[in-house]
Amino acid sequence: MSEDIEESKIAPATGEAASYLYDYFKHLTSLSILILGGVLAISTDVNAASKSSLLLVIALVAAAAILAFSGTSEVVREKVTGKRKEKSLAFYRISAPIALSLGVGAFLQLFLKGLPA
Repeated sequence: MSEDIEESKIAPATGEAASYLYDYFKHLTSLSILILGGVLAISTDVNAASKSSLLLVIALVAAAAILAFSGTSEVVREKVTGKRKEKSLAFYRISAPIALSLGVGAFLQLFLKGLPA
């Protein structure tokens, strides 16, 4: 029984698991690019004080897009070569939504702070 569990951790993701992971990364990549476009479209008139904050927002959302795209690439590489990098997939799966959440949160804070009282 324990051999089956150990074997499943080493074996490459097949079927549904790899498909879900690929779709998850693909969705995060698309969402990050859409959010990045929205941030750039909304923030056309930025004062000098909040320019550095806006750059942080753009960097976080762009990092989320890059991490999610890298995760997609890892899933495809695993399917083609059969070699799995468990640590890198776990890193991309966890860090991409964190970067996206931080970027969206920072943008909302920046946007709400700029609204007239």
